[in-house]
Amino acid sequence: MSFNPTPQQLQAIEHSPSPLMIFAGAGTGKTFTLVERIVHLIEVHSIEPRHILMITYTERAARELKEKVVSKAGGQAEQITVGTFHSICYQIVKEFGSSSSPPNLLDESEAIYMLLDAFDELGPFESNDFAIEPEKAVMNSFLPFFNRCADELLDPASLPDPKLEDEQTAQLRDLKRIHGYYKQLKKQANVVDYSDMIVHAYELLSNEEKILSNCKNRYRHIILDEFQDNNFALNEVVRLLAEDRQSVTVVGDDDQVIYSFRGASAYNIKVFNDTYASHNNFLTVPLEINFRSHQQILDVANDIIRHNKDRQLKSLVAHNYRQGPLPSLFWADGKDQPAIIAKQIQKLLSEGYSFGNMAVLCRTRNHAKTVSKHLLSANIPVEADFRGFFEISEIRTIVAWCQVVGGGKHQESALYRLVQTAAGEKAAFELFSRFNWKEATPRRELFQSLNGELPKSIQTVLDLAEELKSLSKKKNAGEMIWEICESTDLLRPLVKSYSYEDQVALMNIGKFMRRAAEFSKSENDRRLKRFNVYLDSIMSAGNWPAEFPPSTSGNNAVRLQTIHAVKGGEFPVVFIPFNRSGSFPLPFRGGSMISAPPAEWMRYARNSNITERGHHLQEERRLMNVAVTRAQERLFLFAPIKATSPFIKELDKSLVKEIGRQKVEVTT
Repeated sequence: MSFNPTPQQLQAIEHSPSPLMIFAGAGTGKTFTLVERIVHLIEVHSIEPRHILMITYTERAARELKEKVVSKAGGQAEQITVGTFHSICYQIVKEFGSSSSPPNLLDESEAIYMLLDAFDELGPFESNDFAIEPEKAVMNSFLPFFNRCADELLDPASLPDPKLEDEQTAQLRDLKRIHGYYKQLKKQANVVDYSDMIVHAYELLSNEEKILSNCKNRYRHIILDEFQDNNFALNEVVRLLAEDRQSVTVVGDDDQVIYSFRGASAYNIKVFNDTYASHNNFLTVPLEINFRSHQQILDVANDIIRHNKDRQLKSLVAHNYRQGPLPSLFWADGKDQPAIIAKQIQKLLSEGYSFGNMAVLCRTRNHAKTVSKHLLSANIPVEADFRGFFEISEIRTIVAWCQVVGGGKHQESALYRLVQTAAGEKAAFELFSRFNWKEATPRRELFQSLNGELPKSIQTVLDLAEELKSLSKKKNAGEMIWEICESTDLLRPLVKSYSYEDQVALMNIGKFMRRAAEFSKSENDRRLKRFNVYLDSIMSAGNWPAEFPPSTSGNNAVRLQTIHAVKGGEFPVVFIPFNRSGSFPLPFRGGSMISAPPAEWMRYARNSNITERGHHLQEERRLMNVAVTRAQERLFLFAPIKATSPFIKELDKSLVKEIGRQKVEVTT
C-alpha cells in the first residue's frame, strides 16, 4: 500500500464529520483510508476518541484496526469503542436491558438442541415434511428462517401468507407459529442468539428515548467497515445512533457481497443514499486505484463482474498502471487439474517463488480437500486443515467414553472404538463377532459375562467404564469429562511432546470441557446421559468448528482455502480450479423446506427485478471476482472444455493465455 494517498483517498480522509460513503474496490487501500480517516477526525476535527464507534465484521479486524489507529494517533485512541455489530449490540442489551440478570449467549448448536429437545411440544404440524424429519426441519428450516426474519426485522405472525404450493404453505404457517414459541423458550432460559442481539438492541433504541439519547451521546461518530455485509436490522441500528449528527462513514464494495445467506445485500447502498443524501455535506467517494494486482489480472476481474446487474459501475485500475503477464487459462478435466497445479507449482519454484507465495482457492471444501490431498502426495507442503471438531481423534475418543459411560444411543459403536484402540482391529472384530448382532443386551455386559477370558487390555477398558459409570451417578457432565481425561491419561502425552497435532488436540479438548461445564450450569438434568443427547444433536448438525493454532508467518506452505474463508487475503500466486458448470457456480437450489422468508416480505426484493435464481448467480459471480482479486502477480484459471462454467464462457479470451484447448479438441 502506498503511503501517498490518491486524490480520491485524500478526499475521503479529509471529508467533514458528516455522511460519507466510500466505495472501496478490492485492493484499493480500504484499511489505509479507514485508519487515516479516523486519525484525521481526531487530530484535525478535534473529535474525542471516546465518542468514536468503529464497527467491523470480525473481532480480528476490530483488533487490527484499533492497533493501527493507536499507532498513528497515540494512546488517546485507546478510548475508541471498536467491535463487531454483534458485540456492540450485545453490550447495549446487557447494559440497558430490563432483565435482572444479563442474558447468556445461545450459539447455533445450543439452539438446535433446544428446539430438538422441545420438538414434541412444537406440534401438531401442518407440514408433513417437518413432522417426518425433525432434525432436518430444525437445521434446514427453523433456524435459517428465524435468523433471516431477524435480519430483516420481520414479525412473521403479522405478515400475510403469499400464494405457495400446499406443502410450502403448511410449512410457512408452522414457522410463523413456532417463531413465537421459540422466542418464549429463549426468554424462559434467559438466553439470546446472535440475531437477538441486533433485534433487542434495535428495540431498546427505537422504543426507549433515554437509552437512545444515552447511546447517541456516547457514539457521536460512527465508522462502519465492510458495509456491503450489513443487513437491514444493522442498518436500522446505525440510523438510530447517527440520526442527530449524521457523522457516519461507511466503507464497502457491492462487488464483494458474498454473504447473502446472512442478509448481506447490495440494497444497503440504496438505503444509505436514501437516508443521508439530503445532508448538505453528503459525499460518495469511489476508490478504483488497485495497489494489489497488476492490470492484466484486474482486466479479468473487471470483465467477470461487468455481467452483474444492480451494481455501481466501476472499473479497477492498477496503481501506476502496473503491468504483468496475462493470466493463464488451462483447459483440462477436473480429475487432471490437481496434477497440473502441482506441476505449475514446481515450475514457479524454479522462477523464484516459494510455496508460501501460493494459494489454491476453491468454491467448496470438498474441492479444496481434493487438491490438498494431491499436493501432499506430490510432497508439496500445504497449509490447510478442514477437520471439524468431531473429526479430531482425541475428541472422538472422549465422545466414545461419554457414550459408553452415559449409555448413549451409539454406545455399541463407541465401545468398539475403545476396544479397537486398546487391543487392535483383529481382537475387536473377533470379540464382537462372538455375539449375535441382534442381541439387545449391551455388549459391555455380555463381555463381562466371559469371566476372565478377555485380554487384559480389553478388561481394563471394561473395568474403567464401570468405574466411570459409578462416578457419573454423583458428578455432572462437566466433571465427568475431566474424569475421563484423567482416568484415560489422555492429556499427558499431548503436553509432553506438544507437536502441532498435540496443540490441536489440547485446544479442542479444552473447548469440549468448557462446553460440558456450560451445559452442566444451564441444564436441570446435568448428567452425562443427558449430555449425550445434547452431543447427538450437535453432531447431527455438523456444528462446532475445530480450533487450530495460528499460522506462523514463516510457514512455507501452499495455502488451500475456500473463497469465502479467504476474503481479505492476498497472494502473489493464485490458482482457481474446478470452473465447471454445477461446481462454480453452484446450482441454485430452492430446497424442499422453507429456509428464508418469502420474497414478498423482503425489502430488497421489492427494489429489484432480478429473480432469486438471478440473485444466486450474481453472488456466485461476485465470489469469482473476489477469488481473482486475491492475486497479486500470477493468476491461473482451470476449466473443462465441456460443461464449462458460464463465468469462463463469458470471459473475453483475449485477456488470458489459453493452454490445452487445441489438445483437448483434437483428442475428443
